Amino acid sequence: MRPDLSVAVVAGREDTDREDVLDVLRCRRTLIRGLCSKGINAYPVDITREDFFGRNRIARKIMEKSPSCVFNLFEGLSDASWLEIQFAEILESLGVPFTGNRSGTLALCLDKDLARRKLAVAGLPVAPGRCVLPDYGPDVTEGLKFPLFVKPRMEDSSVGIDGRSVVDSPEELFRILDERLASFPDGLIVEEFLSGSEFNAGFLGSWPYELMAVSSINYNFGEGVRPYLGYDSKWEQESSDYKNSVSIAEEGIDPKLRKEIVRISREAGKVMGCRGYFRVDLREHGGKLFVLEVNPNPDINTDSGFAKQVARRGYSYADMAVRLVRIALNGRTPHEEKPLREGDRVPAAGKKDRCLFRA
Repeated sequence: MRPDLSVAVVAGREDTDREDVLDVLRCRRTLIRGLCSKGINAYPVDITREDFFGRNRIARKIMEKSPSCVFNLFEGLSDASWLEIQFAEILESLGVPFTGNRSGTLALCLDKDLARRKLAVAGLPVAPGRCVLPDYGPDVTEGLKFPLFVKPRMEDSSVGIDGRSVVDSPEELFRILDERLASFPDGLIVEEFLSGSEFNAGFLGSWPYELMAVSSINYNFGEGVRPYLGYDSKWEQESSDYKNSVSIAEEGIDPKLRKEIVRISREAGKVMGCRGYFRVDLREHGGKLFVLEVNPNPDINTDSGFAKQVARRGYSYADMAVRLVRIALNGRTPHEEKPLREGDRVPAAGKKDRCLFRA
């Protein structure tokens, strides 16, 4: 790396006690220490809500010290996750190299309905389900088998997923739909709950990507409890859900199953146009693997599952940080990365849709 290299490590800052938001700031401090330990001039840049109101305000903040690269940790704001897409578009317009995924991939992955359809068209397995909007009708369960899983269409970090997200009857489903559509008017994803083992695979770079590791999720929720990762199990360290769900890298996974996890995950990353770093979450059900999500912005803090995968691969945390900067500076384009098309769009009522497709 060049001795004069400078990296602006950008994160959102707001007045909140949400653990997923605060975790990004902790991650930034660790990344800066790691980059500086490798002789790179790394420094923090805060993006606030007010920055989106002023003309060119974000651009001036980013370019104030003429960074060689932006380490992009901005994941939107607590009530506006879609701003991560707008921020990436600004970075693209500035022409400054930045870590992680481009705006088109962030948009695809944030919209879980669009992501499901994109993956299915490519021949990748997703759970049977559909997007439900506020004007839904009584046939919303047609063709689906209970129990069903309900999650927000356009949120990340497991926001809106809790102990009531699995429902067993139409009556229970309609109650939760009405309640949660009031909080998430951009829609909900309702899909069949997959009861098998859960896995994820982490990758760096561009297609065909460098596999970090395959992990399994070890649940210890007790008999009769349906295991899945909700908000508490990811962020609330004092909760029983957090303590009883552990990510374990490369242990106890059948080699044949592992090979299939890696194959499907690589293909899913290619379909979504991923680059830099990403994670694919999968579940086994009835002897078959299903893609739950392609996460283009996974938690990379020192205690994250992704960091465990990186360590299993043999990289130190600082090594990972430098590698991500190097990938950004190389500027390689993912295999067959294509812009979103108007024909891919799903009509929806929410304001967030306007950020996904520009006129």
